[in-house]
Amino acid sequence: FRKQVSDGGILKTARTDFAESIRFICKEKPVIGKTLLVICGINLFLASMIIVALPYLVTEVLNIEASQANRLYGFAEGALAAGGLTGGIGAGIFANKLEVHKSGSLVIACAVCVFPISAALVLFSSGMINYIIITVCCFAIMMFSTIFTVQMMSFVQAETPQNLIGKVIAVILTISMCAQPLGNAFYGVLFEICKGCEYAVVLFSGVVSLILAVNARNVFKI
Repeated sequence: FRKQVSDGGILKTARTDFAESIRFICKEKPVIGKTLLVICGINLFLASMIIVALPYLVTEVLNIEASQANRLYGFAEGALAAGGLTGGIGAGIFANKLEVHKSGSLVIACAVCVFPISAALVLFSSGMINYIIITVCCFAIMMFSTIFTVQMMSFVQAETPQNLIGKVIAVILTISMCAQPLGNAFYGVLFEICKGCEYAVVLFSGVVSLILAVNARNVFKI
């Protein structure tokens, strides 16, 4: 580790580092910029839908008693956490077999897992059947997305010079996280407008995410 000499205040340093990172992402390594757009798109249309839909569907839409629904929602959140843990462990175990140019397939897998949720809301009236399908699909989405995230972090670190790694990752996380609140607000309004047709909102999320995922495959063919 070699400490860099500071030539100004905190704000000036932050502005300089941000500009340097953006220039690197956009001009020197545009593949990282394209990867960032993919992550933002997934956060906006898929991750935000899961965050908004999971509590809303389990506690408000499904035909389940309120006291039981709250308990089941807790289990569903646990399934999300378990999916993330499973994905992290899987990324470590199969690190040598996971290749960056196949990362798009993980995003496609995430998008495909959305469609059973929409189908279940249309086909089944049983709240418990819907709940099980939603929970299993959310577990799978979280697992695949975690593996994808680990791969992307490894990819960015491999493609970025040592002196820029921290700066570039900070910019990527900052920009990608900005997309999620926008998505939360968007789906909050959309679920309110489509009350009684929640399956349509979930289907919309799946279709858009799948389109993004298919296009993302070209980004990672490097």
